Amino acid sequence: MPDNRKQLLMDLGAETLADTLLELAGHNEQVNDKINSLTSAEKVNIKRYRQKLAGLRNSTRYIGLEMTDFFADQLERMLADLEAWVTDPCTGLDLVVEFIETDAVVFEMCDDSDGTVGGVYLSTARNLFFHYASLCQDKERVATLFIRLASKDDYGARSSLMKDVVEELGEPALSLVLKKLQALEANEKDAKNKRSYTWMLESITSQQREADLFAAALQGRQVELPKPKMLAAARAFLEKQDAESALAWVQRIPANDVSHGYEIEQILKEIYTMQGDRESLVNLQYKKFKSYRTFEGFQELLLATGREKREEILANEWAIICQNPSFNDHDAQFLSDVGMMDELEAYVFAKVDTLNEGSYYIVPEIAASLAKHGRYLAASLLYRSLLDCMMERAYAKSYHHGVDYLNALDAFAPLIKDWKTFPTHNSYKVNLLLENKRKTAFWNQYRRSKG
Repeated sequence: MPDNRKQLLMDLGAETLADTLLELAGHNEQVNDKINSLTSAEKVNIKRYRQKLAGLRNSTRYIGLEMTDFFADQLERMLADLEAWVTDPCTGLDLVVEFIETDAVVFEMCDDSDGTVGGVYLSTARNLFFHYASLCQDKERVATLFIRLASKDDYGARSSLMKDVVEELGEPALSLVLKKLQALEANEKDAKNKRSYTWMLESITSQQREADLFAAALQGRQVELPKPKMLAAARAFLEKQDAESALAWVQRIPANDVSHGYEIEQILKEIYTMQGDRESLVNLQYKKFKSYRTFEGFQELLLATGREKREEILANEWAIICQNPSFNDHDAQFLSDVGMMDELEAYVFAKVDTLNEGSYYIVPEIAASLAKHGRYLAASLLYRSLLDCMMERAYAKSYHHGVDYLNALDAFAPLIKDWKTFPTHNSYKVNLLLENKRKTAFWNQYRRSKG
């Protein structure tokens, strides 16, 4: 259904909306802060922003890991508001610098072991800095502020400033940065500071050489580039509709490179599509599918081959799956996802004894799917395997899952007319009790589940 709430709110009228927002502001600090930001002049917002920064710098509270998401969201909103109401880019630049320079106190006051808060500094604040730097006409100021930030990175929150700095700063700010760094390096007495300036100079000059080589590559010259730049060159040629040159750059990356596998795959898909090379596109998609059978991968493969190949591909995959002597939960999941329930049932009958202990997350879903399609014996065998592994481990915190499995077995038993060569439910349950009679915590939970 379309979301028509915006129109409904507009129909309420400005006065009603204003009253409602003010009422909310009395109960929610975020709403109150947003209203103040929207209704204040730029100078007032700048003053309020600096008050928040002062609050950060003077704070004595500690923020545990469980609160870092909320704290990071507060920091993100500060930067979003800054971008929304600052009109002078040089002023915006100053204010972003002030934000980034709170990193020391912020990382002392919070547990950021998951990197959530660090991401605000490394990404959002960094990008906003370069946004304002590109618009600020005072390049001397840009260069000075950049060096002030990038040369002092005790907490790793400013490292991203040096990434792609040649492209981000551009001329003439970059020339000013180099000139200032050279003077600072020559005159610096402190060894730590001198190393910092030296590293920055080397990093920038290295990026400049790389940029020159990249420009030469785009002119068709044969040059050596690092792998990320090879991929960038391929993308650049794709934008020019030059699939042949794009392919040439991708092919220079070793075939066994896995660190850029996904990106290479996406570029190759575009190249083959542009060339109308259906055979190569099919081979690419099939290779990906073979490495990890998923329903999504299968759907992508069918887009390349045509849906008329569906049954042929599934028959081939079923033959390959059967060759694996052990139960593979991902293959079983794939059979379930594509609706091959007869094959999945046969697969379980043949390989359930080889089910490994690392299947606790996927196998219950497969068992539920089998039961949904009336394959109660196959579903029971999977639940038995899971329950046996659980009882063997005797991990009491997992017993509630085991109780669920045993209750499912109880429910399925009357629906199974042919137990084939497998023990009946009564036989299995008696044996389960004999082998695990001392696990009273489990059996007590089981009895309570029966009411």
